[in-house]
This record gives sequence, C-alpha cells and structure tokens, in this order.
Amino acid sequence: MEIRVRIQGELKDKAGTESIRTPIQDRETIDTLFIKLSRRAPDLVETVLDPRTGGLSEDFDVLLNGRSIQELSGLHTRLKDKDEVSITPAESKD
Repeated sequence: MEIRVRIQGELKDKAGTESIRTPIQDRETIDTLFIKLSRRAPDLVETVLDPRTGGLSEDFDVLLNGRSIQELSGLHTRLKDKDEVSITPAESKD
C-alpha cells in the first residue's frame, strides 16, 4: 500500500520536493505519517507541527483527498492505499 504526499507553497523548500510517495501499513494514521516524514523531511515536520501542543500548527492545513483532516479525526485520521495527503499553508482567516 502506498500514499502520495503533496507539499505546497513555501513548504516545498522545507521538504526539498513537492511530492513524496511513501508506503503505509494497514491502520496507519496521519500522525504516524508525520513520524515517517520526520525522517525524510525533518524541517517540514518541525514547521507544520506545533511543538507546544504536538498538534497541527494553525498556519498550515492538512487535507486528505481534498478534505481537511480537522473535519475527520485530526491527526488520528486513518489512511488507506492510494490516498493523497496535501500539506499546505492555511488560507487567510481575515
């Protein structure tokens, strides 16, 4: 099983790429995906996750197949084969 992670905006510089394909195991979550990504793109993960809370920084959005993980189960959202995760700067809330 494999998923694709799309990295957008200024985050591409942190990741060194705009797309990462990574294998996943059954019942893997967004949280465990970030653990994997921290080995490949530590600057990306340090930027996107809030070190105070361990949760997602308010400055970034994570989408699973075009839907915000905040509408699902947050970092505990489960992944499945062929999913696409997008990590993007948050839309302005002004």
